[in-house]
Amino acid sequence: MFNRSFTRAAALAVALALPMTAPAATLNYAGTTPALTFDPHATNDFVTAALARQTYETLVELGPGMELKPGLATAWEYMGDATWRLTIREGVTFHDGTPMTAEDVAFSIMRQSTSKLYSSMFGRVTDAVVVDATTVDMITETPDAVMPAKLTRLFVMSEAWAAENGVTEIPQLGSETAEAYSLRHANGTGPMMLEEQVPGETTTFVKNENWWGEFTGNVDRAVYTAIGSDPTRLAALLSGEVDLITNLPLQDIERVTGAEGFKIEETPQRLFMEIEMDGTRDVALATFDKDGNPLDANPFKDVRVRKAIRMAIDQNAIIERIMRGHASPVSLPGAPGFYGYSPEMEQPVTVDVEGAKELLAEAGYPDGFRTTLNCPLERYVNAEEICRASAQLLARIGIDVTVNGMVWPEFARMLVNGPDSSFHLIGAAGNSGDLQDTLIAIAYTRGDGMGANNWALFSSPELDAVVDELSETFEEDRRAELYAEAIKLTQDEVHAVYLHQPAITWAMKDNIDIYVRADTAVQLSDVTIAE
Repeated sequence: MFNRSFTRAAALAVALALPMTAPAATLNYAGTTPALTFDPHATNDFVTAALARQTYETLVELGPGMELKPGLATAWEYMGDATWRLTIREGVTFHDGTPMTAEDVAFSIMRQSTSKLYSSMFGRVTDAVVVDATTVDMITETPDAVMPAKLTRLFVMSEAWAAENGVTEIPQLGSETAEAYSLRHANGTGPMMLEEQVPGETTTFVKNENWWGEFTGNVDRAVYTAIGSDPTRLAALLSGEVDLITNLPLQDIERVTGAEGFKIEETPQRLFMEIEMDGTRDVALATFDKDGNPLDANPFKDVRVRKAIRMAIDQNAIIERIMRGHASPVSLPGAPGFYGYSPEMEQPVTVDVEGAKELLAEAGYPDGFRTTLNCPLERYVNAEEICRASAQLLARIGIDVTVNGMVWPEFARMLVNGPDSSFHLIGAAGNSGDLQDTLIAIAYTRGDGMGANNWALFSSPELDAVVDELSETFEEDRRAELYAEAIKLTQDEVHAVYLHQPAITWAMKDNIDIYVRADTAVQLSDVTIAE
């Protein structure tokens, strides 16, 4: 349970209704990792998307409480025949001054449908048809009941700008096309324009004075700096170098609240942490017997081994000691705040060391084995500490774990270009925030545009069949039954060890008024800095 909770929706509604009188201001803020690119279709990394969202807009937007609201599409309607009809907002211009057209929307839909990392969301799009100047039909192979939620991640680009700058096709991260024009440049329709992108370091935005929307804050310039070191990031805040930091180290909360002129804000993140295990390879990577000899088989493929690992890892101890109470336990691939989530789906697991040892012995590993846990540094709160605590807990049942800490870009490339990992910690949320999309992204068998983020290489034909029916079902009662069936399969087959839903904890100067969103985006158009 979170130590601190903030329910500011009502206060925000009042604040947004008041006229903005504060003078224009510059916001300097910092987070753990940089944008991997500024091509909004090239990666689904949440930090990158949160930054790109300042310049590029989506067809459907998310309100502060993660509710769906009109974006570049003012309306959407299911027409039958696997077709969603989108009404396109009029009077919108790109940052280069050219008007946004229905053709740009159709181009963006088809471009993003080819993205490797968005294939679980849009990989089954077959066509985007321009009906008239304000209408586009989006057609998929099969009906998709949650397409409006997915459209919150459908970013609109200028077709002419993409062609002019050689990025009609999506540059693939980590390839020879990675240094494409869209890595450092952007031409969206959003409230902020990209002034400069220094890969791996800083991102600078300036206000788009011609934005079609309404600014509720007073930020006309913002500089985002990636500071991976927790102590350095905190020092930058307390020294006044930056005004706000995301991912405040939990051990430093009292230091910030005790410092004059600073405050923290916190909310549950629409994300959950999990440890994934290789479910497909015949031989697991970096996994050996106790003498260091390669194993003949992949222990993670055996459900008994996966159950043993789940039974050995004490999620409540991790929440209490590592997360300092700023997280809530989960036992399924989702969390409160996800569309389709219900508390009745939770099935907490009791820690049972002896039972875990018995399962390992039954599976043919009475003495355990050795393996490597790949651990993303900087990206998630206290990730390295979570990995090391998990390694210590697994040592109790005879599994010796070496923690391999990796900076986020390196870790992301390892998964995207492979995945070249058989055991790793990862944060997951699907993309749209709907359990259907989450299951398709991280648990559906990889292939045919599905399972794009299934880094565990998990495969369950029974789960795939349930998710297929869920995707095509619009009737709410039946959808609830299918959500429950799918979740139970992930639990019974141990798709992963689900750990917790972390809090988003930001620290800032006390003259900043901001609403902390569950999708981690610092929405610059809504930030007010008082004199």
